[in-house]
Amino acid sequence: MALYWRVFPWDRDVPDAKPFSPAYIPPTTARGRFDLPIACSPVLYLAETPDHAIAEALQPWRNRPLRTPHLRRAGHPLALVDVQLGAEEAAGIVDLCDPATLRRRRIAPDQIASRHRRRTRPIAASIWDSGEVGLRWWSSFRGDWHGVVLFTARVEGSMHFGEPREIGGDTPALRGAASALGMPLAL
Repeated sequence: MALYWRVFPWDRDVPDAKPFSPAYIPPTTARGRFDLPIACSPVLYLAETPDHAIAEALQPWRNRPLRTPHLRRAGHPLALVDVQLGAEEAAGIVDLCDPATLRRRRIAPDQIASRHRRRTRPIAASIWDSGEVGLRWWSSFRGDWHGVVLFTARVEGSMHFGEPREIGGDTPALRGAASALGMPLAL
């Protein structure tokens, strides 16, 4: 089993798989670096550690004091939830941190690190076309943080969402995320 983390705006009162629930997968927005064409599959961006997941949610405000409003989206508190994926499905995630994988797929590291979607989306499309379930790459915040993109059409029944926890000043991973982003706590 593989364990990943997700941050999302949480409404405790909505049914599972509805907006603001842990299992809600937004439709493709075409804004993400590794989004697939709408005809293929929505994608779910996850992190391998809780602090990385939180940092991704807070990054628009980096180098500023972290305040309570930064921990809300769309009128809801942000929550952290673990996402479990079966070992068989996790084996179908292409590891773009592995030099041998990059050589075999003829992908240059600067293509993965690019912020230009015209360079990164073809990588995701190629991995989709090869029948895999997602990809893994390093974070632009820290090289030892890794993100995972799951092609949800291929793993829908295999993902299990844990119990969400609202993110607040007492969330240990919040301190690590804020530190990585240069955000002094001002909660």
